[in-house]
Amino acid sequence: MAFLLAMLLSTQAYAETFDLLADGAKLWQPFDQSRWRFVGGELHGSTAKLDGDKTDPEASTFLVSNRTFSGDYIVSVDLTFNEGRYLGVYLDFGQESQTGIWMATGHALAADAADNEVERGYIKTVEDGFWIVRATGELVINKGRRVKLGFSSVGDAYSLWNDGKLIAVYRREGGYPAGPLQLRLTNSSVRIHKLQVRTTKGR
Repeated sequence: MAFLLAMLLSTQAYAETFDLLADGAKLWQPFDQSRWRFVGGELHGSTAKLDGDKTDPEASTFLVSNRTFSGDYIVSVDLTFNEGRYLGVYLDFGQESQTGIWMATGHALAADAADNEVERGYIKTVEDGFWIVRATGELVINKGRRVKLGFSSVGDAYSLWNDGKLIAVYRREGGYPAGPLQLRLTNSSVRIHKLQVRTTKGR
């Protein structure tokens, strides 16, 4: 697996590289333009509420790509959180079946959190409407500071990266069928500076 990851992170391994910010809204399915905007080559997103209950529709907003990626690939995201800490990225997720892989940066710690608590990034699977946490790892995100995130699918492994460090891995034999890349914000405002997918098999 380490060899596969090394290959994936090498530019020579890719058939294609996709810049999902290059053409603005053209690469995305219709979305709520009051929640998502392309500004100067960046993608700005914000939920209607920044402190709502997680089941409140106004506390979340979604953006679904027109592109589906297969083979081994890595999604690279450079972003700055203005408020909140939560960005979910759906990989190999079926819109109709509502099953697949979901990775997220996690929620901000409460103001009264204990000193030994750390923020967590995590990988979940969605099976028949049930969300199961499969792997977690320590996450370092600071409000107002640029952070680099990676979400990869290599062989049977789904992995989450924080500033180039592997923090969580979940393996599923055979993986999941390919599905469109999807973003989700919850109780957050974000500026995405870079959103790139490098894949060994263009689609």
